[in-house]
Amino acid sequence: MKRNKLYRKLEEAYKEEMEKADDRETVHKAMKYQKKHGMKGWECFFVPEDWFYDDVLKLLRVDDVVFDVGAGDLRFGLLMVKKVRKVYAVEINPTILGKALQIIGYDLPTNLIAICGNAFKMELPADVTVVTCLMIHREHDFPESWLRKRIIYTSHDGIHILENGEDKIVEKWENDRWIKAVIGGIE
Repeated sequence: MKRNKLYRKLEEAYKEEMEKADDRETVHKAMKYQKKHGMKGWECFFVPEDWFYDDVLKLLRVDDVVFDVGAGDLRFGLLMVKKVRKVYAVEINPTILGKALQIIGYDLPTNLIAICGNAFKMELPADVTVVTCLMIHREHDFPESWLRKRIIYTSHDGIHILENGEDKIVEKWENDRWIKAVIGGIE
């Protein structure tokens, strides 16, 4: 899907923040915040792995209402709202989400609802039809209530759909593909 000017502004802001955030104090604050909110491992860190966004977008339906876990700076949410009915974009990191909302400003689509909090501790809104969780670094299990919905998620081995108790891999990645993407882009 075509990336617009707003998407590129968010991408640039992320790069600038990463340059500033490369210090122990910032990492310490983030880890302390994460522990306070029940997150594990690297779950509170936003890592925009956008190299598979288009593949995941193909799995969404026009009438879907999405609960997007780990929404980060809303880039994926901005792409989804062009294809689905509504997106609840949930991000635990207030600095990432706050900066994104500041950049988007009054251009925030009416069908994109940004929520700051721990998605794993939230009840799903009643109209949700699908949960997306593109956090390759996720350590939490999906809450029981989510299992009644279609869940599209990424893992180190590829893109999965979990539906009706069946976990199906829809795109298998070579073991080194995600590593290449994380450390410097894919070929």
